[in-house]
Amino acid sequence: MQKYVKSEHRRRCASQLALLGCSMFFGAVDGYAESGDTFVLEEITVTARKREESLQLTPIAVSAFSEMDLEKRNLSNLMEVTSFIPNVSVSSTARGGGGPSANVYIRGVGQDDFLFTTDPGVGIYIDGVFYPRTIGGVMDLLDLERVEVLRGPQGTLFGKNTIGGAINVISQKPTGETGGSAKVTVGRFGRLDARGSFDFSLIPDQLFTKISFSTKNRNGYGRRLDFATKKVIDDGLGDEDQTAVRAAVRWLPSDKITVDISADYSTWNQNSAPTVVTKIDPSNAFPTLQWNEVIGTPSGLPYDDRFLIPGNVDDSYGTGPNGVTYEGWGLNGTIGWDVNEDVTLKSITAYRAFKARFGRDGDGSPLPIVATDNRQKQHQFSQEIQLVGTSMEDRLHWQIGGFYFNEYGQDLNDVRLISGMYQAFEALPGPIGSGFGGAGNFLNQFLDLDLDIFNEINISSVAGFGQATFDVTDRLSITGGLRYTYEKKDYTLRHRRIASGLFIVPMTTVSNDWNAATPMGSLQYQWSEDVMTYVSFSRGFKSGGFNGRPTQSALVETFDPEFVSSYEAGIKTELLDNRLRLNIAAFYMDYTDMQINVISFSKNTGTLVLRTDNVGAARIKGVEMDFQAAPAEGWLIGGNLGYLDFSIIKLDPTVVGVTKNSKGVRAPEWTMSAYVEYSWQVQNDAEVTLRGDWSYESKSFSDITNTSSIIRVPHSIFNARVSYNMVEAGWEISLFGTNLGNKRFINSGSSDLNSFGFTEAIYNRPREWGLSVKKIF
Repeated sequence: MQKYVKSEHRRRCASQLALLGCSMFFGAVDGYAESGDTFVLEEITVTARKREESLQLTPIAVSAFSEMDLEKRNLSNLMEVTSFIPNVSVSSTARGGGGPSANVYIRGVGQDDFLFTTDPGVGIYIDGVFYPRTIGGVMDLLDLERVEVLRGPQGTLFGKNTIGGAINVISQKPTGETGGSAKVTVGRFGRLDARGSFDFSLIPDQLFTKISFSTKNRNGYGRRLDFATKKVIDDGLGDEDQTAVRAAVRWLPSDKITVDISADYSTWNQNSAPTVVTKIDPSNAFPTLQWNEVIGTPSGLPYDDRFLIPGNVDDSYGTGPNGVTYEGWGLNGTIGWDVNEDVTLKSITAYRAFKARFGRDGDGSPLPIVATDNRQKQHQFSQEIQLVGTSMEDRLHWQIGGFYFNEYGQDLNDVRLISGMYQAFEALPGPIGSGFGGAGNFLNQFLDLDLDIFNEINISSVAGFGQATFDVTDRLSITGGLRYTYEKKDYTLRHRRIASGLFIVPMTTVSNDWNAATPMGSLQYQWSEDVMTYVSFSRGFKSGGFNGRPTQSALVETFDPEFVSSYEAGIKTELLDNRLRLNIAAFYMDYTDMQINVISFSKNTGTLVLRTDNVGAARIKGVEMDFQAAPAEGWLIGGNLGYLDFSIIKLDPTVVGVTKNSKGVRAPEWTMSAYVEYSWQVQNDAEVTLRGDWSYESKSFSDITNTSSIIRVPHSIFNARVSYNMVEAGWEISLFGTNLGNKRFINSGSSDLNSFGFTEAIYNRPREWGLSVKKIF
């Protein structure tokens, strides 16, 4: 496609004029300078198809951010990045205590549970290595080259658990040029961050090393209050204490072989984000009512609206666990061998592991209603082989490969639900009206809801894949690919009542396996040097799993895989001598056998249970638009718009609280963002840059039942930054603010209305400011 030679001047001009009208919707072309000026947009290179190519030549809806892009937006982790991508949403989970978990949704497809028995719907990859868990996904973007967010199923080249899309993180490699950088940031809530890197040669022209580090420290912005006195007893909720280090080595034993080896280590040791109760309905909480029947009310207080704190989304009366600790590390070895001028063999070998602990007081009160304490550990090994090449005088680009993955995960969960109720009923002289009560009464065990839960998962997955692009002509290309995946899971569990010692589920192991073939195909046409259109089909697969919260052995049930078939058409353009970039994509997706957390009737027992199940099918359609323009010297403007229509078209009739009118989780109808940047030279070697960023998201829902008390309301966020850059001296000073309008909205929420009578949520961070000083040497 790059062989296309400039011709047909009239066709090129006509296409530019037609698309210029589209860009006027954003006011992007006002003030464009004469064509003789030299300011243009920089070319963006991506590896969305496992080979480097221009973003504008890639027939995939993909957004890319360089390290400089993230710095200008004051973004430091994956959760913050997604505010500037259409139809993408990332949050931590309220049930996980707001810990380092990344619940990612792209085009309405994802997963909001942190249990090992369910898998994410969006794959996260760092330097080609797959991250299979939500815990640890809110990672520090350390020593970054770029982040690529691929929207839509990526089941051929990226593989399993990418039915919504994939996030591809590429780190910087050692160059051997002695130098580095250091940056210190101070700000609101006692913020003190530091990060830096140093690049040097061990053996000139052959062995290079790069060391990077990052620390992040902030005081909390949420408080715990004593219910009786209303005095502050803890003001550290939502604080930060994080450290990350990375070492990378590049070895060039010959001009045909490149060896990259890296090791990383990161820790979190902080309080959870403030989890607040948004609604209390004590009439809907059976265990609490049983307690009340015995001793009036728990601790002499009815659980009702008195434990809500109107007007303050960061305060709580909770007294249960609220800590977050995380320790993760990994090794990655990548070897590239240029077999000849046309073929490259690549091997990616990796081992990763983490330990995490996070707690939550779900009821937001001093009463012993709901508190959880999870201790997780995980390790994984992966091996991928890729053979990439060109044939037929560079008209055929192809790649084949194989993938092996093995994972072990363990989750120990201490669950405290209406603590002390079993003991209270055992102490009664005899049964009460409901039949419970009296020492040794068999029914009492069902009110012993303090649980010791052991969950263990073993996963093995193998896959083979291939994809090829053939240039039919200098304008027309056709691409086809196929991946076959086999996956086996073993789930071992034991659930025990702590006080009575009785087992809900004795030690049990269940196993299952699944397989799927996921094809893709696309047609790409280069109308001119500046305009490309494409149509594509892709299919994604996410394997089945197990109900991770059974209340009896018969409820240790399996759910089936889910699939997404996506049809997409797009246009990518670079106009006005590379001063305007405008990309548009429209898509239609069939989402079948959806894996959703619901309350439904068990197939085995006929009773209502909370579980993950295949609840039906949905039709998802939408449009995405990205633009960027350099209208005049020093000016840069851009933005995007996303429209999403998530409609349930098939529903399991046993599901409670969900209808065909229900909307998908974290699937807002509209997402938008825009930015304006202006730079000017103030001295021979100094430059000032002003930048403003705005993002908007329409109403969306935190759960599939669309619970009203945990709705994510429509919201706009404004960020701004001013920097003074002394280019030759290598110094930069910047002042920035985030969420300048102090707009507060629910970031994630969960509902226990049907079991314990409340809903809980975590709100976004409040307005903050910071000052950074950076030195490049």
